[in-house]
Amino acid sequence: MGQTIHNKPTCCIAITNNYRYDQRVQKVARYLASLGYHITIIGRNFPVLSLEDINSIHPDLHDSVSIDLLSLKYSRGWRFYLEFNWKLWRLLRKQKYDVYLANDLDTILGVYHGSTHHAKRIFDAHEWFEEVDELQTKPFVRWVWKTIANQYIPKFTHCYTVNQWLADTFSTAYSKDFTVVRNIPVSRNLKDALPQAIQEALPKDFILYQGVINSGRGLDNVISAWTKDLPPLVIAGYGDEVDQLKTLAHQQGKSDQILWLGRITPSLLPSITKKALLGLHLLDTASKNYRYSLANKCFEYMHAGLPMLTVETPIHEMLYEKAPYFLMLDDLQPQHIAQGIHHCLSAESQQVMRQAAYKAKENFTWANECQHLETMYAL
Repeated sequence: MGQTIHNKPTCCIAITNNYRYDQRVQKVARYLASLGYHITIIGRNFPVLSLEDINSIHPDLHDSVSIDLLSLKYSRGWRFYLEFNWKLWRLLRKQKYDVYLANDLDTILGVYHGSTHHAKRIFDAHEWFEEVDELQTKPFVRWVWKTIANQYIPKFTHCYTVNQWLADTFSTAYSKDFTVVRNIPVSRNLKDALPQAIQEALPKDFILYQGVINSGRGLDNVISAWTKDLPPLVIAGYGDEVDQLKTLAHQQGKSDQILWLGRITPSLLPSITKKALLGLHLLDTASKNYRYSLANKCFEYMHAGLPMLTVETPIHEMLYEKAPYFLMLDDLQPQHIAQGIHHCLSAESQQVMRQAAYKAKENFTWANECQHLETMYAL
């Protein structure tokens, strides 16, 4: 066993994206704290991130969670991944842990080579990393990530991912069992009041997109689909394509119909989601990563009792059998998106879909889902 802190077992969690907004990693950290672990989060020092911000996420766990933010020169591309994993490796060599958690392939090199030989190494595949939309036109980069996956994933003690289809696919590809831990939100009392500026900005009736704003999210088609008779569109999130989409909205004369909220912390987001008429989740399924994903927002909309408009995929079809609170489109043509929105806004659809969402959320709970973690993290 590695070094303990106040007689607690220790776990290092490596993450490259912004911990402040990563609900999955936050939930895992909180669950591990409930098992008695002391957790060290190792991430990158985002311009909008500070130690105070992160500590505010777990104010009741200040004795169980500590943070190390790596100062990096690069923020994207191969230089970023190389620098992050090199600095992660250097940091891990100075401190031993009982358990090491690598979140996605972009942390796996540093975690594997920096971890001690007899410790537990655990891998969480948030997505099908080498099949993300941004890599569809970069065959060499995809090959590099596939090579890393093939070489390192089988060496980890335990692995888990976000849905059964990916678990089966990964288990076959890497000859390694994958457990399913879905992105179901923690039940909240919605006690965190929205800032006055957001309360005043939100329309009485609106349609919501929440999440990352990058390639393949379908928002260009959504903007093109928007008509004057629809409620305003509220976009809660940030990403590489924000400026491009704002330009598109301006060119189409629709800027006054769209409210851009920017990044919203997980503690505040449910209060916004609850107020919406409809949630959008319209991925471009040409990407295998998107086609076989089961995103946070599917369950966040469900827990808010919110109807969802999405695209037909094998994963969504399986979810629909248990929770028919959404409408699936065959494609992302703007006219079909507009028709789907109108259908979901009808009084009958609102009643039926909201009832289905409220019923489903009783069965889809984090309290049930987190039990799949216990065996993997047991010492």
